[in-house]
Amino acid sequence: MNLAWDVLQHFQIEKAKSAAELASSKVDRLSARKNNTKQELEELTLACQAMWELLRDHLGFTDEHLKAKILEVDARDGTVDGKIGAELIDCPHCGQKASTAKPNCVYCGHRLPSTHAMK
Repeated sequence: MNLAWDVLQHFQIEKAKSAAELASSKVDRLSARKNNTKQELEELTLACQAMWELLRDHLGFTDEHLKAKILEVDARDGTVDGKIGAELIDCPHCGQKASTAKPNCVYCGHRLPSTHAMK
């Protein structure tokens, strides 16, 4: 009976070690992904700031212009939430109302035009 118990315990310990190794590996991958995402965000923030300064310095736009445009773009989907959302547009092929949340019109299947340059 003791031998069977030892074998069972050994099996459970090995199973737990394997699960811990898998979890550790997943944590490492997610941490690397988070760091990559953070770096991409920093680069996009830098690019946006540089583009804004070019527009401001060379075309005379003001911070108020930028804030108003951000609010306008944010509100296009009907919700001011700090995100670009899907819009309801007329499909250029069949004329039915279509959501830009999907790449193709649900009525005729034709590709919908992108309404956002950055998405």
